[in-house]
Amino acid sequence: MPQRTSAPAAMARRSPASLLRLPFGASPVDGDGRPQAACTGLDTQIFFARPSELDQPPNKGERSALAVCAVCPAAVRAVCLERDLAQSEITRINGVFGGVRQEERREMYRTRQQARSGGVA
Repeated sequence: MPQRTSAPAAMARRSPASLLRLPFGASPVDGDGRPQAACTGLDTQIFFARPSELDQPPNKGERSALAVCAVCPAAVRAVCLERDLAQSEITRINGVFGGVRQEERREMYRTRQQARSGGVA
């Protein structure tokens, strides 16, 4: 019986040619083979599905967005996540960014804010 693997693990083993068949036509490289955000040129609505709760697995919409993020170059994914976490208000943190769901990023944001304020919420 074949073993199940996670979607990101399975994608990591794929050849560059197969990456061109990512959800929604995403590609982690441009036409010249240079790294780019895998979401470049995609309809941004796919990253703003109804969010699931922090203690729940990703829903179908989130899984689609996470599949695109999973093949994005790590450095690009890190910049995307950092840019989102730099938002000044927690209510502006929405959707999937940097391969991280909304509620997970909001938790990261809260932790950062507490650290900046000396642990006081």
